[in-house]
Amino acid sequence: MVVKSATKKKLMDLGVAEEYSHKLADDRKWDDVKILTSGQIAQICGIDSGTAQEIFNVMEASAKPSRASASAEKTIVRRRTVSRRRKKKALPLQDYDEEAKMRQILRDIDTDDAIYQQLRDASIDMDISITPRILGDLVDGIRSRGHSNLSRTDAEKVLNSSQSFLASARADPHEAVGITTAQSIGEPGTQMTMRTFHYAGVATVNVTQGLPRVIEIVDARKVPKTPTMLIYLEELNSKGKALNTNEKAVRKIAAGLEMTTTPDIARINVEVTQRHITLDLINKNMRIKGMTGAEVRDKLSRALRLFIQADDDDRPKALTIIPGVSKEDDLQSLASDPPTYTALLQLEEKIKKLRLKGLADITRANVQGPSKETGEYYISTIGSNLAKVSEFAGVDRSRTYTNNISEISQYLGVEAARQAIINEMYDTLEGAGLDVDIRHLLTVSDVMTSEGAVRAIGRHGVSGTKHSILARSAFEVTVTHLLQAGVIGERDKLRGVTENIIVGQPVALGTGSVDLYYIPENV
Repeated sequence: MVVKSATKKKLMDLGVAEEYSHKLADDRKWDDVKILTSGQIAQICGIDSGTAQEIFNVMEASAKPSRASASAEKTIVRRRTVSRRRKKKALPLQDYDEEAKMRQILRDIDTDDAIYQQLRDASIDMDISITPRILGDLVDGIRSRGHSNLSRTDAEKVLNSSQSFLASARADPHEAVGITTAQSIGEPGTQMTMRTFHYAGVATVNVTQGLPRVIEIVDARKVPKTPTMLIYLEELNSKGKALNTNEKAVRKIAAGLEMTTTPDIARINVEVTQRHITLDLINKNMRIKGMTGAEVRDKLSRALRLFIQADDDDRPKALTIIPGVSKEDDLQSLASDPPTYTALLQLEEKIKKLRLKGLADITRANVQGPSKETGEYYISTIGSNLAKVSEFAGVDRSRTYTNNISEISQYLGVEAARQAIINEMYDTLEGAGLDVDIRHLLTVSDVMTSEGAVRAIGRHGVSGTKHSILARSAFEVTVTHLLQAGVIGERDKLRGVTENIIVGQPVALGTGSVDLYYIPENV
């Protein structure tokens, strides 16, 4: 029995009993279940026609709302207040430049190398399928041995040898790749330390590395402990002028991205006796953030919906805010009805948390560079907001990267999240000085994303949704899994590794997957 866990959960959410949900979800997706007739439901679940009709009505109601409810919704009249929320931007698709994309893919490979071209031409003539990355590695190996040129015969020998090594490196049928992967990552993982990495150019900021970062990745945490972004910019701006090589322009974009709160640009003084709050604006900080006093006053007024008093209307240096005073006329009744102490403290907390400029969650944005090769600048951030950063004019969406795998999955899809898992795990292991074959990381990422979303390797993800009862119970909450399986009559066909070890029989992998019989010939 191969139960679709998502289908079973959907049926149980609709109110169908767990026993019937389990039987209906046997090797069926929701699209297959919702088109079943009441007679088919009765046959599958082994129940009477009345109960089957009730289940059918529940599923039909979930797929199509009733006319009565639809008509009732039409009679309800509500006055909608004017919303100040901005409409979501539909970003235009970037033109796909095949040449530029190939240059980006092959950026670490010298395709103009004479030996590379010899090997590439020979592979085409010999009809051998070999990737540019492997050709580049072969060139590096040949150069390291002191060869500057190859004959046609030598090139053919190198390619044939590579082809035989590639064939021998493939996984054989029924090979236990999962166990090999677990061992190959788990053993080096015991050598990893609980270390952190100091973020370049930013004081008192450490990026999580080592074992804690690996745990974050395989647990599919929604938000990493230290989310970061690398934001690359386009070569030219909308006016055709240089952008990513112009430090001033890049710093301006960084200032626009970094979240600015009131304490960043002003000193907050609470006058308890007079029941008001004074903001002393810091000109130096406002220049760094690219803001003016008038702009700060306007944003505070719109966000708090209060009247903001200023010492100078054009260039204010001090702003006064009184709780409950939404317009200038309210100042006259202030003596007879002063604000309470509680209202003053609540307003202070609101002012401290108020975001005046920048993107939410981007707590710091620093300009890095220029690069030695290209001379371009890029922005490194503490905090991550991939969707909003991508809306900024001048941001190169094809190269901008975040270490928040959940954000990548939501914004770019599960395929991009799969690649991000590989990249993050590889970089973490390499940073700890550990050499793990990339194919093991590919196996882990494939398992985590095989259901169309990023799942944790644990009780609430991969391990908790295995088809084998014994495999689930061997991981965590043993009694619960065994009890539920006994209640609904679930069967375990002992196809995996864990369940066969538990019952003490050979695993159906490797030599255990082959039955050998000797049939003597009749003489």
